[in-house]
Amino acid sequence: MTATGVFSGVRIIELAQFVFVPGASVLLADQGAEVIKIETPGLGDPYRTLKVGDGREVGATNLAMEQNNRGKKSIALDLKSDEGREALLKLIETADVFITSLRPKALRALRLDVEDVQARNPRIIYARGNGYGFRGAEADKAGFDASAFWARGGLSHAFTLPGNAPTPPRAAFGDHSSATSLAFAIAGGLYKRSVTGEGSVVETSLLQTATWILSSDITYSQVPGYKIHGESSNRFPLMSGYRTKDDRIIQLMLLDPRPHWPSLCKLLGADEWIDDARFADNSARQTNCDELAALIGDRISARDWAEWEPIFYAWDAPWELIRTIFDVTVDPQAHANEMLFTMDVNGAPVQLVSGPATFDGHAKPIDPKPSPGMGEHTDALLTEVGYSADKIADMKSRRTIQ
Repeated sequence: MTATGVFSGVRIIELAQFVFVPGASVLLADQGAEVIKIETPGLGDPYRTLKVGDGREVGATNLAMEQNNRGKKSIALDLKSDEGREALLKLIETADVFITSLRPKALRALRLDVEDVQARNPRIIYARGNGYGFRGAEADKAGFDASAFWARGGLSHAFTLPGNAPTPPRAAFGDHSSATSLAFAIAGGLYKRSVTGEGSVVETSLLQTATWILSSDITYSQVPGYKIHGESSNRFPLMSGYRTKDDRIIQLMLLDPRPHWPSLCKLLGADEWIDDARFADNSARQTNCDELAALIGDRISARDWAEWEPIFYAWDAPWELIRTIFDVTVDPQAHANEMLFTMDVNGAPVQLVSGPATFDGHAKPIDPKPSPGMGEHTDALLTEVGYSADKIADMKSRRTIQ
């Protein structure tokens, strides 16, 4: 692997907390960008100390911090003070990207809105992410994954069957989806600047990403009578899951069954279905969907997965065994493609997940490093932008920096 990545040479100033926006900048840090995390003295990113009781800590390692802040630098500045704000602006003068999760009213109060930042660096990419978008009556509304993305964005409704309690979101599901959107926006802004020399304002929100993820449903909803939840889970028996004798689930995904229907029948030992008028084409299979689903289910439930495994792996068609999260962590295909990697944190190996793109054959970070301690790089970064050792010591004594 080379020592540089596609974002090597890009400096990013991050004024952000929790997961969504830090999750965007870590994707660029993995591929060589220098990301400088701005934190509040004495407090830091709330994710450093947040305890929610969901198992995100292993010993002294905060897994959420490592997943979303690995490879970054940290400087602690009191941005409510003129000196702290000026130190940030000096860093911004040296940067390519300013990325923030603060709401518009907070940025206005700190005098770090678009105009303020561009006044010090006209070529900068100003990247921002929030809950609901930056226009409209709710631009300043507080928004987290479960509220702005999952609830407001329609995913809770889409993933909850009628009559059931609302399905809760998985940890950081909307945050990481939206982080990918924001990373894409930043890459676009950097490309535009390379062509035009001009900076850009790029943005996304949890709600905007939710609408994109559900864009098929949202688009199809204009069709009269469109139903989010169909009357029968068996309506598409060739795109359904079936339990084996030992309670594993095989997911069929024959979106276009025409090339695969005969081979599926043979695989299941049911050659007589091939020319059965009830299942002659997709229309007939949907008309007789419950009957076909029951027949397929009976065949698959007669054997354990160990018996089915070589048979299905020899079948060149879209299907998959439904895996657990624990299965995914040891999946040889995931490891072969560097979707997961191991990094030393606090003297112990920790497994983390790479970003969702591969560059020149590699997906994992080009130079994996743990997340920084709060203010770990304060002295070095301030020295770089012209602060003397005496000035740094004085600012520390007054808790302007840490």
